Amino acid sequence: MKRKVQHLFSALTLAGFIFIAFGSGDEDKKNFESNSTTVSDTENSKPDVEILKQSASYEPTLSSYTVHCRLKNNTNELIPYLDLTATFYDKEGNIVGTGMGNAANFAAGAEKTVDVIGLDIQNCETYEVEIGNVMN
Repeated sequence: MKRKVQHLFSALTLAGFIFIAFGSGDEDKKNFESNSTTVSDTENSKPDVEILKQSASYEPTLSSYTVHCRLKNNTNELIPYLDLTATFYDKEGNIVGTGMGNAANFAAGAEKTVDVIGLDIQNCETYEVEIGNVMN
């Protein structure tokens, strides 16, 4: 029963993060090795949205990781919505989980911290964050 409640809580928490845009301050977090990608219209120009820095923290109660990504909107327009996806890997490079995060109303030229949440992640050694959908 306790395990079912934990899974239900995890699913509800993830659903909440998907539908709520939020930001958090930059605090000292435990760092993990990571890679990141950005979205761009052309290869030679600055990307529309870039990840400036990132760090991750682990919550043992839910076996969850939160990756704190500092983003910058390099456009001259408001970005109504964007989402991020994290992929978590073990020592051998096998995928051990994924996570999601999103932001809404990202002002032109602004910076924002967006959290990407991965639930029930075990044996994670590295992670990679990618910018997914960017709606203009």
